[in-house]
Amino acid sequence: MEKNGQTVSVLDERNTVIGYTYPKRAKGLVKKRRAEFVSDNAIRLHRQCPTYENMEDMEMNQIHYITVNPSAWHKNPDENGLNVRGPFNRVNDPTVCERFMIDNPLANDITSLPRLTEVLSVGSWNWDVTSYIAGNIHEIEPDSEYHFVFWLNGGENDRSDETCQLQILFTATPDPASRGEYYAAGLHFRLNRGYIKPLKKYNGWEYYDIPFTTPQTGYGYVQFQLVADRAPMALIDAREPELYKDLPDLTDPYEDRRPQRHNIFFEDGWPVDKWYSTTNLAHEKRVQAGPCPPIPPMPGTGPVFPNLSAPFNQSDLAQNIIDEIMGEIDVDDLQEEIKRAILDGLDMDAIRTNIVKSLNLSN
Repeated sequence: MEKNGQTVSVLDERNTVIGYTYPKRAKGLVKKRRAEFVSDNAIRLHRQCPTYENMEDMEMNQIHYITVNPSAWHKNPDENGLNVRGPFNRVNDPTVCERFMIDNPLANDITSLPRLTEVLSVGSWNWDVTSYIAGNIHEIEPDSEYHFVFWLNGGENDRSDETCQLQILFTATPDPASRGEYYAAGLHFRLNRGYIKPLKKYNGWEYYDIPFTTPQTGYGYVQFQLVADRAPMALIDAREPELYKDLPDLTDPYEDRRPQRHNIFFEDGWPVDKWYSTTNLAHEKRVQAGPCPPIPPMPGTGPVFPNLSAPFNQSDLAQNIIDEIMGEIDVDDLQEEIKRAILDGLDMDAIRTNIVKSLNLSN
C-alpha cells in the first residue's frame, strides 16, 4: 500500500506499520539517525522520533516555497564581458527595472491578502536593451524539493521575438553570481509562449510554480536571475498553491487571437491602436455574428420597431419591398388588364386593311 507516492512503510518499535513516507524522506530520517532501514521499502522509527501522527506535517514541511521579494533584487552587472558593447557596472548598466505599489489584483477574491502589493517590473519594449535582474539569495538544504512561486504579467510582444526567462543557480556561497555563471551553470526556464503552463490565470496575471531539487553536496545557496528583452514583465509575490485552489480562472476571451499577453504597461492590457485591442476584437466579433434577429411582439403590446442599430443593407431593403408589393398583386388579373389595355388602344379595322393590302401585293 502507498499514499500519494509514499512507498516506504514506517514502523514503530514493535514493527507495527503506522504510516508511509517518501523514499527521499525515509533516507533523510535515517541520515539524521531518527530511523533505521529494516528493508528496501520499510524503516523503523527510533523512540525519540516523533510519532506518525505528526509525520504528515513533517512531510508538508519538506516542500520549501520561495517567492518574489522585490526589494531583494538588483541589477546584475556583466562581470565576465558577455555583453559585446563593453563592460558595465551598476551605474551605466542599461538594465531596466522598477519597484512600485499597485492594487493587489487578487485581493477582491482572497480577502486575506493585502489591498496593495509591490511589483518588480523588468525590461522594456526597446530593441537593443536586455535587462538582467538578480537576487532572492536563499540558504538551502541538500537534496530537498523547493518551489519558486510567483504571479507574472506581460513578458510578450506582438512580434514573438522577446526574451522572458527565469534562471536558477546553486552556489557554495551567498556572493552574488555574474551573468556568465547563470548562463554556464544555471537552470533556464522560458516563461513565455506556453513553454511552461501556469497553474492559474486571473485577469491578466498568471500563477507559476517552478519546482527544483537541490544538489546533494557542495552547494548551500540558491540564487535567481530574470532576463527580459523587447517586452517588459511584472512579478508579484505568491503563496503556496493551496491558497488559490478556489480562485476561479478568469482568462482573456480573445486569448487565441492576440499575439501577446496582457501587460499592465497598457491601461486596457493591450495597445488601443492595434488590431488586437479589446475594442477592435469585440467589434469584429459583433460583425461576424451579424445583426440580431427581430424580437417577436408580446401579445397585446402592439408593433415592434426594427432594430435601428443593426447595419443598414440596401439590397435586403429592396428585396423586402419587392416581396411586399408582389404579395399584394394578383398576377392573373394583371395579365388580363394588360391585354384589354392593348386591345382597346389598337385600331383593328386599320390593321385588317393593311394586312389585306400586303397580301394583294404579295400575289
